[in-house]
Amino acid sequence: MALWGLLDNEASKPKYLNTADKAECYGADTAEVGATAGVNSEGWVLRKVVGSRTQFETLVAMSSGSMGADVSDIDDDSDAGTPNVDDDTVLSDS
Repeated sequence: MALWGLLDNEASKPKYLNTADKAECYGADTAEVGATAGVNSEGWVLRKVVGSRTQFETLVAMSSGSMGADVSDIDDDSDAGTPNVDDDTVLSDS
C-alpha cells in the first residue's frame, strides 16, 4: 500500500499525517502553484500558521501534471468538504 496517492481527495493524502495535519494538507496542481505564494511544487502541501505568517511545506513533490482530480468537476469547489469528491481549491496565503 502506497503512503500517498495521486488523486486530489481525502483517501490519497499522505497516510503518515495525523488528523489535524490531514485537515491542512492540500493537493496542489499546476494552477495552484502559480496562484498561491509560497507553494513551489505540485504535489501534497502542508499549510502551517506560525504566528501571523502562513507557511507551506511540500511533503510530496510530483511531476507536472501528475496531481489529478478524482472527478470531472475540477473547477467546482462547492464539494470541497466531501471525501472522495474533488477538493481542488486554490490555497489562500492568509
